[in-house]
Amino acid sequence: MERLKVLVTAALPYSYAPRHFGHLAGVYLPADVMARYMRLRGHETVFVSGTDENATSIVLEAMRRGMGPKELCDTYYPLQRSVFDQLGISFDIFSRTSSPIHYKVCEEFYRRLWEKGFVYPKKVLQLYCPKDEKSLPDRFVIGTCPKCGALDQYGEVCEACGSFYEAYELKEPRCSLCGSKPVLKESVHFFLKLSALTERVLDYVRPKVYWRKAAYNKTVSWLEEEGLRDKDITREYDWGPPAPFPGSEGQVLYNWVENLLGYISATKELSINLGNPRMYLEYWTDPNTKIYCFLGKDNLFFHTILFPAILIAHGDYTLPHNVVVSEFVGLMGRKISTSKGWVVWLHDLLKQYDPDVIRFYAIMIAPETKDTDFDWEDFREKVNNVLIATYGNFINRVMSLVVSRCGGVVPKPGKMDSQADRTLSYALSCGERVAESVENSEIRAGFLHVLNLAQEGNRYLSEARPWEGESDYKTVLYVLIQVVHALSVISYPYLPFTSARVRRMLNVDERPARWDEYRAQIPPGHNIGKPEILFRKIGEEEIKEKIRWMTKT
Repeated sequence: MERLKVLVTAALPYSYAPRHFGHLAGVYLPADVMARYMRLRGHETVFVSGTDENATSIVLEAMRRGMGPKELCDTYYPLQRSVFDQLGISFDIFSRTSSPIHYKVCEEFYRRLWEKGFVYPKKVLQLYCPKDEKSLPDRFVIGTCPKCGALDQYGEVCEACGSFYEAYELKEPRCSLCGSKPVLKESVHFFLKLSALTERVLDYVRPKVYWRKAAYNKTVSWLEEEGLRDKDITREYDWGPPAPFPGSEGQVLYNWVENLLGYISATKELSINLGNPRMYLEYWTDPNTKIYCFLGKDNLFFHTILFPAILIAHGDYTLPHNVVVSEFVGLMGRKISTSKGWVVWLHDLLKQYDPDVIRFYAIMIAPETKDTDFDWEDFREKVNNVLIATYGNFINRVMSLVVSRCGGVVPKPGKMDSQADRTLSYALSCGERVAESVENSEIRAGFLHVLNLAQEGNRYLSEARPWEGESDYKTVLYVLIQVVHALSVISYPYLPFTSARVRRMLNVDERPARWDEYRAQIPPGHNIGKPEILFRKIGEEEIKEKIRWMTKT
């Protein structure tokens, strides 16, 4: 198989709050599965993300807390990084957009766009709060969406309909700091000439029929029906990469046109850390590199239209192969609300549950094509009746039987009957099904193939009954050990900690060296280790207590 360069990006999280379960299920876990799988396939894979630290929301939150933006970001960056580490999200680098490297990348990138004529100055009307004596860009203003009429929308993009607009276009605007009615004030800002790029972006998007249907259709429809309008890309506050245009002193780059470059600056930072400063160019300028961008649907416009537009305008960079857009995860029938405490924080989950239990449920309710819902009762049911009953118990029973009946030594098989042949053939081919799903960004479907193999093993175990004296238990247990081994490989992208435990029990390397290893058979005479219980059962009262606590908040 041809060895590729693969770059996986996960949307940059704002650094003023912890991450919740919806973020994991929609973005970071599917991205991690892709990265882990690609590494096992032998592709030169880099997985990058980092905190988005220059948004107006950062400035606003810092003001509300009486601290500076840097102090706020410094508070949450370690927490986010720690949570991702504990969950096994295998970033090669988790960077920050407040880094000097990021600022330098932004400066060079937009100076190039200025030189090519894609940026120009223009007089604008912007909202200004006389009470606070501040300009009100983006999240500094709130009002009614000029497109769909949704209430309480910020001045950049409507969370209800996804429309993109300027802050002064909001109906009934008010200052989000004090609630006062703003006035219009004239200023000179710098605009990105997106209108010149509509057809070129369409030419890029139209062949991407393998994107998820909703993302593809929305993107094409947007470009064909509305086209691109020139966008104001500078703001008048002092936090973020300075605008590098003549006459732009005192202005910074608009958050969304600089944070997208965080993927590039993170890769560059990684290259420098590895002592190969130009390595990042191998991923960002080689047209044969496959770039996968994972994000939630609230960021769709920026990644399917704005990001390719600015890369096309620059001219030197490779465009994403797949922009993998997920829907949202709700919580027990309601929209997640961090401000109202209606949320399941990842750092809280990790205090009580195995990281692979959390990863398992995130995959099972992954919002790939529709909104899904975190439900505590469903969490308990799926962990107990699927992860434990189908997967965990199967592995433990097989390992225990090899110890009790064969002294912990893989037996030599006798004559293979049709049941044994069918089960072994299924185990030695299951990886192809998982691989096809993951490469098509159908991450959840890939994991269902993992569970199907465990179910096939359970079926054979129940039918062959190797604990009974009259069965050819040696052949049965030989076949079942191969099933367990195959599971230890194809589970690795999804359940890396569990995969390592299973492989320790099998007395093989904790991490599979390559994807095709799922086809390798453990030979007769191989000594296995001591069986372990992989997961604890979740009690009914434990979940009832969580529901009682949540409904009180």
